[in-house]
Amino acid sequence: MREVKEWLNWIEANEWRQWAMGVYGKAWEGRFSPFKTLLTATAKRFGESAQVFLVRAPGRLNLMGRHIDHRGGFVHPIALPREILLTVRPRDDDIVIAHHAEPEKFPSHAFRFREVAPAKPLSVDEWERWTREKATQRKTVAGWAIYAEAAAATIVNWHKEFGISDLSSLRGLEAVVYGDIPPEAGLSSSSALFVAFLVALLHRNIGASLDTRSLPPEICGYGEWYVGTRGGAGDHAAILLAETGKVMRFGFFPMNFELLPFPEELCLLVMDSGERAHKAGGARAEFNRRVAAYEVGMMIWHERFPELRERLRYLRDAAPSRLGDEGLVYHLLKALPRYATFDELVELLPNRKDRLLQLAATCQAEGKTPFNSSLVPRPSPLEIRGTCWFGVAECERSEMFRQVLREGDIDRIGELMTISHDGDRVTRWRDSEPSPFQFPTDDFALEAFEQNKVPIWKQAGSYRCSTPAIDFIVDTALRVGALGAQLSGAGLGGCAMALARRDEAEQIAERIASNYQRALGMELSWFTAEPCKGAQVLSEP
Repeated sequence: MREVKEWLNWIEANEWRQWAMGVYGKAWEGRFSPFKTLLTATAKRFGESAQVFLVRAPGRLNLMGRHIDHRGGFVHPIALPREILLTVRPRDDDIVIAHHAEPEKFPSHAFRFREVAPAKPLSVDEWERWTREKATQRKTVAGWAIYAEAAAATIVNWHKEFGISDLSSLRGLEAVVYGDIPPEAGLSSSSALFVAFLVALLHRNIGASLDTRSLPPEICGYGEWYVGTRGGAGDHAAILLAETGKVMRFGFFPMNFELLPFPEELCLLVMDSGERAHKAGGARAEFNRRVAAYEVGMMIWHERFPELRERLRYLRDAAPSRLGDEGLVYHLLKALPRYATFDELVELLPNRKDRLLQLAATCQAEGKTPFNSSLVPRPSPLEIRGTCWFGVAECERSEMFRQVLREGDIDRIGELMTISHDGDRVTRWRDSEPSPFQFPTDDFALEAFEQNKVPIWKQAGSYRCSTPAIDFIVDTALRVGALGAQLSGAGLGGCAMALARRDEAEQIAERIASNYQRALGMELSWFTAEPCKGAQVLSEP
């Protein structure tokens, strides 16, 4: 650790510039201001003589394999030159205190490990139930600081996996936080905040032996369930393991990882629609509905095709490249209802009633009647066939993505990204006029795709997590010269991304922003991105 004033001197020196170039590549110059803001706020809060260490955890952008990491599919993320930064002062008790560099916007929050963690270690299934109940019972907590609680609870529950044998020895910290990842914008600001606190707490309790690259992403994924969402671990893996100039390829169950080249002549435009989906609040039910549709689809397949149960362990196993029979894929999709209510699903799958009730509870919108185990909750019908269709097709696109990156096939990279977005579309824009869009999932369409031998990877599916504004950005980007474009993150607001040649990127972004302002009357903020390095602890300048 070093005094705050030493860190302030470091970021003004040539050593910082050399370090930043290695971490952020060509985007290094834009990183000085966030470090300066954080350290200035820390000096004001703790004093310039306070001994602190630093933690950085970047946002991420997933180029291919959206909404499928928790279904066993491959994801292809990069870390962004936008991040969560912490200055951390260790404490000698078990209290965790989180301050923000902008306290007028984000109130401080304090808690003890034992106040937020389960009374005993829980299995993954038990953790799923406990965190769901915790989210239902939660009353008030500083919205951003709930991720600090999630990190602390995760460490307690999986302390042995993290190399901590004695919970009584856990010690807390006091941190100042600053970040420049647009929040709730599909760039993993929440996961970056979770990882930053997890790394800070582990470094406080493990010390120099902590290797961020060895932290288990799967546990990080489970840990963020504390907030109430039900996502996978792809974002956390990207944040922990990213490398400058490389695209990561992650698969899970079991986890496997490799680095792939990112074409040097390209960059990504990250464009913020200004719309927001609050994952810890109102949008949570919508995100969980898609995850529930995946799980219900697998239940139906196992019920109707018991002979395939061992082969279909995860949704990815229904992709033709794994199943080995494209005709069977269509047979599986046709077995799924397009839509079904939870009442109908309980009748269809009576042996899975308890699990269906649990899923229904996670799909309840805020303010609706609380879950009651004696009644079937009645959220709107799940779109089962379209969601699973998207997942299977996206797994297939993601299988292909490795090869097109290795070959540097720029056109195919863009094509795969664009088809993927069609699975999330809700509108299509022509001449500044939107028309409703939904990928057809009826039996007639399914049979037509099969008869015409359209490859599964070219079929978008129907996940429908975009918005009209994001669809406008994607359609405009493609019209003005982008090679490919798609939604970023979980959706329902946030950012879109566009693949562009580096020397054309600024012009393309300005044309998109101009059209966005003219058509929708809103400002479009944007930045260029390329692959940066993952999470780090900085204990010495």
